[in-house]
Amino acid sequence: MPFDKDLVNTLRYEGGVTNDSGGLTNYGIRQDIYNFYLKSNKLQSKSVKELNYGEVRDFYESEYYKKPKIDQLPEDIQGLVFDSAVNLGRGTTIKQLQKAVGSKSDGIIGKKTLKAVEEFINKNGIEKLKEELIYSRADRYQQLHGSNPEKYGKYVNGWMNRLRDLSEKNGITI
Repeated sequence: MPFDKDLVNTLRYEGGVTNDSGGLTNYGIRQDIYNFYLKSNKLQSKSVKELNYGEVRDFYESEYYKKPKIDQLPEDIQGLVFDSAVNLGRGTTIKQLQKAVGSKSDGIIGKKTLKAVEEFINKNGIEKLKEELIYSRADRYQQLHGSNPEKYGKYVNGWMNRLRDLSEKNGITI
């Protein structure tokens, strides 16, 4: 299943318990977001510190793969989009995808976005879309750093290393 491979790749960058600008986080899952997920699914409250792999997998598959409809995108870009959604947020990532393919940038994958993705790939190829997604992500990192160097400066090298690794896996040079 593509999701499992994509999750393993993303978790290589999202491990360990931290308490940074996003608050208490584990496996890239912020406590406040996890609390909302638990409540929405009528599950017992739990600290992200206590998450096991199965819970992490269920959370990401539900909230970052199926709900935003990343699972409906072409398999060749699902991993890039999923990893970006975990790192930059679902809405930001989907808007970047929509901008790349010339669709209305509303942060929601629907029929029009899926059609625009298909048309873009038919016209330009999947490699061009991967390139667009990687470059727009690099631009977003630079925007964040430029907007608040004190807050984001400590993350830039890690973000860019992650992006270089993903680029190499996808045959893109940045």
